[in-house]
Amino acid sequence: MSDRPPFPNGQIGHRIVVVGGGISGLAAALRVSALLPSAHIALLEASDRLGGKIVTEHHDGFLIESGPDSFLATKPRGLGLCAELGIASSLQSTTSQPHRAYVVRRGILHELPEGLSGLVPTRLGPLFRSRLLSPAAKLRVASDIVIPPASGDADESVASFVRRRLGSEAYDWLVEPLMAGIYAGDGDRLSLLATFPQLRDAERRHGGLIRGAIASQGTAAVGPRRGFLTPIEGVGHLVSTAEAKLRQAGVGIELSRSVSRLTWQSSQWLLETSGPNRIAADAVILAVPGFIAADLLRPNDAGIAFELAAIPHASSAIVTFAFPEAELPRPLSAHGYVIPRAEGRPALASTWTSAKWSNRAPPGWALLRVFLGRFGQAATFAADDDGLVCLARAELRRTLGIETTPSITRVARWPRGMPQYLVGHRERMDRLDAALRALPGLTLAGASYRGVGLPDCIASGEAAATSVVTWLASSGRPTLPDDTIPSLVGAAGKTRL
Repeated sequence: MSDRPPFPNGQIGHRIVVVGGGISGLAAALRVSALLPSAHIALLEASDRLGGKIVTEHHDGFLIESGPDSFLATKPRGLGLCAELGIASSLQSTTSQPHRAYVVRRGILHELPEGLSGLVPTRLGPLFRSRLLSPAAKLRVASDIVIPPASGDADESVASFVRRRLGSEAYDWLVEPLMAGIYAGDGDRLSLLATFPQLRDAERRHGGLIRGAIASQGTAAVGPRRGFLTPIEGVGHLVSTAEAKLRQAGVGIELSRSVSRLTWQSSQWLLETSGPNRIAADAVILAVPGFIAADLLRPNDAGIAFELAAIPHASSAIVTFAFPEAELPRPLSAHGYVIPRAEGRPALASTWTSAKWSNRAPPGWALLRVFLGRFGQAATFAADDDGLVCLARAELRRTLGIETTPSITRVARWPRGMPQYLVGHRERMDRLDAALRALPGLTLAGASYRGVGLPDCIASGEAAATSVVTWLASSGRPTLPDDTIPSLVGAAGKTRL
């Protein structure tokens, strides 16, 4: 934490504070600096590092990701930001070996059928040859082609929608584990319109999921940038490059500086922080989880705080192991496997990192990740680190027969790290958008609102930045030197009214 004021005195320019140094906050600060070069920007991060859930470690030839390890190429702002930062050429796709993955059913690994587009099968042949579903369930999936679309615009749960279109067995053993791998959520409560709106759109436009998936495949752009991408040096390379660009642009980055209070006074936002001085700003971007934003905004608008606090978040953990390949009972020739909620296990997936990506482990070594914790399973996350390691090793022993002691073990805990978009979430967002118009120069960004993936968070930060810059331009606020504006901050950090 620096003792210097985050904004220069006596210089012309708007003062904008970004609270939160995850990928949403970084993207917001980058966009503000590009749109408004004359602005003075401060980025405040409560922890001692930037990146949020992006944590990349290089250790003895291993590249260990303790958070997200990639992003979808089909969502434009992940690849777009990498291009703007000059690192697009360092992106790699998954390995060229067959992109195989498995799903566990009654303890047995079944290969996921080929031809899945998102959550939906586009080819019935591979599905019918698979032993994952019963013959009756396969016929029920095929009936999606003739089931008429539902009427009305009301939201419904992901589980309700998929069961209606494809049947209960297909939901439990095929769709649910794939969905949980994204949201760690309960499909009976997750909003279809907020998580997979393209499925409802396929039903309306094409009459069903299978017809819609086939049509989207026919119109999709063909090119090398599809599937998942990641920087060769790890996702942390995106963070370090963004940080370097921000510092070059003169953005003040303050680590270990949390915000405890945020109030609107004398036509400015006043932020009380863990630093030596309070900060006065023309505009604020809160790139923090919804429950943190709720605490900060409660003194300003109890209704907004209520809506934000009502967005639940699931806690989860990632346990990473390294093993000598020679000591594994089977080759890891796939990307990993997912575990349906119906299996009743604490783990929801295992990714075989060294098989999925190049240059993640030295030759002769295997790197695996086990994901623990779902929404509604708080008891799993309550275990200490040793307990989580035991759960993860038990999962690998049960499914893959791995008995050997790992040479490397890493535990990453993400308390309340995954927002849950429950039924009605889009309506909640609409109410928040309307209410936030009453708070001048303040916007929200992050995974709590309109997407949990890296490209979604980047887009959220950039949209918040554009909103703030637009508001500053339309409000006619003067860009005067700080020392010509009556100061809100006294020498001892006390507010002067």
